[in-house]
Amino acid sequence: MAHTDIEYRQVAVNEDEFIILKTLLDAQDQFTSDSGLAERLGISRHAVWGKLEKLRKHGFEFEAVRNCGYRITQQPNTFHPALFRYAQEKLSLKMHMLYFPVIDSTNNEANRQLSYERNTPFAVFSSHQKKGRGRLGREWYSATPDNLYLSVVFEPNIQPQKLQHFTLWAGIHICHALQSFIPNATLKIKWPNDLYCESRKFAGMLTEAEMDTDCLKTIVFGIGINLNSNPTDYPEKIRKLATSLYAIHRKKLPLNKIAAYVIKAIHDAYEICIQKSNTDDLIDAWEPLDFLYGKFVTAKIGEKEISGMASGIDKSGAILLKGEHGQFQPVRAGDVTLKKSEGKLYRNESKGL
Repeated sequence: MAHTDIEYRQVAVNEDEFIILKTLLDAQDQFTSDSGLAERLGISRHAVWGKLEKLRKHGFEFEAVRNCGYRITQQPNTFHPALFRYAQEKLSLKMHMLYFPVIDSTNNEANRQLSYERNTPFAVFSSHQKKGRGRLGREWYSATPDNLYLSVVFEPNIQPQKLQHFTLWAGIHICHALQSFIPNATLKIKWPNDLYCESRKFAGMLTEAEMDTDCLKTIVFGIGINLNSNPTDYPEKIRKLATSLYAIHRKKLPLNKIAAYVIKAIHDAYEICIQKSNTDDLIDAWEPLDFLYGKFVTAKIGEKEISGMASGIDKSGAILLKGEHGQFQPVRAGDVTLKKSEGKLYRNESKGL
């Protein structure tokens, strides 16, 4: 357990709850006898009932029929460690998970766990971040448990060039993973680390790395996804700029299953960077997801500003801005903002984790 100014409580998977959920979920719409569950757990049928009652308090609903048993009729749309583990195993995803109902920041906790020499890779989840943060020190609104807040940690110990495109590849793979849950929506990436739908931001990524001379020692990849929240409940300053997948899809989404798919996407992106070096693949994969392509933007680099039409990315992962005379200017780092047609600068202040 991490110890800071505030002691954040880690919640582990309850093995009995996992066995119950796995048994009922594997049975799908079929009933499972209470005696069968009792035998599997080595407890009485009354004790099984007590554990089901506890699960009900976390958003599960069960149908009980005499001489038939139980079946699941509803799952929670918030994070539940045993339900995530079930989704994780279905994907054959091997990733140690740490869950904190409340935390300052999942990236902060990930770094603390690294300092305790925890083996990597691992993932940190929370249902409420008190100090969720993004690029350039921006705040990420993280007060609702029906969104997804997580960080994944790797120790590559390789030259940093191998992972220079990691955030871009992660965004691509995460978009593809989420698209399978909302196939009728068009998901895009705003270079370099924000995910958009219907011209509003619904997710942000933050990659933090530790270097040692010419070696990339650790990577902490954080992401916040507005999943099942209602944008009308957001703070006023981001209400008109941010959205959620629920607002777009009009249906609640399976948070724990999506969490497993997102982690697999992050892991796949990491493996692509480690194993491949073909930047043409990156450019081709980025193009259909490019939110900024063809839009007039301004890139702020320190005190300097560059304006032009966004024209994709180059082999280094830099965004290309086309100037008024047709010249292309690569921007490798900076804050890119959109311009309205009337020429006023439009800055999306929905904060990104």
